[in-house]
Amino acid sequence: MAKNATKGNELSKGVYEVYLGHVKSFILVADDGSLILVDAGMSEGDGKKIIGYINSIGKSVKDVKYILLTHSHLDHIGGVAYIQQLSGAKVGIHEDGIRFVNGEAGLRMPVGHDVRGLLMMNFMKVASGLFKLKPFKPEFLLKEGVFPADFHLNAKIIETPGHTSDSISISLADSKTLIVGDLLRGDKNSLIAPAFYEDYLGLLNSVKKVKELSPDLICVSHGKNHPVSAIKVM
Repeated sequence: MAKNATKGNELSKGVYEVYLGHVKSFILVADDGSLILVDAGMSEGDGKKIIGYINSIGKSVKDVKYILLTHSHLDHIGGVAYIQQLSGAKVGIHEDGIRFVNGEAGLRMPVGHDVRGLLMMNFMKVASGLFKLKPFKPEFLLKEGVFPADFHLNAKIIETPGHTSDSISISLADSKTLIVGDLLRGDKNSLIAPAFYEDYLGLLNSVKKVKELSPDLICVSHGKNHPVSAIKVM
């Protein structure tokens, strides 16, 4: 890998995570060889990193047919417009996130509840001034259970609100992998509650839902991935 190349990891056949420093994106290879991107980082710069990683696995940005967003915080949506412009990909998000990405509302700010969370809220306010979101219009909505046949992937959308009202997860049946966005965050040995959440009771209910799915691997946008047994949320 070339110096300063974007780092990533193949988690299972056709499932990749891309390290953007502060957050991760995920790339799914569909049965027809096309790509589905899950989240797009904070900025155009992150978009360029994602494209660099796509190239490193022998694919092209033109292979990206869909971009799925786990929720509408800036660090997950900031690179969408850039990647969409180059790929022509269609974008999907939960209906509660539409107004935060199409220019109708301002940025969706994270809600912190402890010292770390409040510090990160201040960081995100600063970051929102440095990384201006280029609005985009989603072409379809992400709803519970719906994964259209033309995606060519054995997967489901799972609605998992709590971190935000528009949070969704993606269940990959063949690899028993669950991408949860910011519903959970990973530390060295466990999966814990995120620093930000809009509705803690909703988050607990979503975590219960995740446990009942019993995936082999839970992939988070911040921190280390772990098996479902590593969840430590009360």
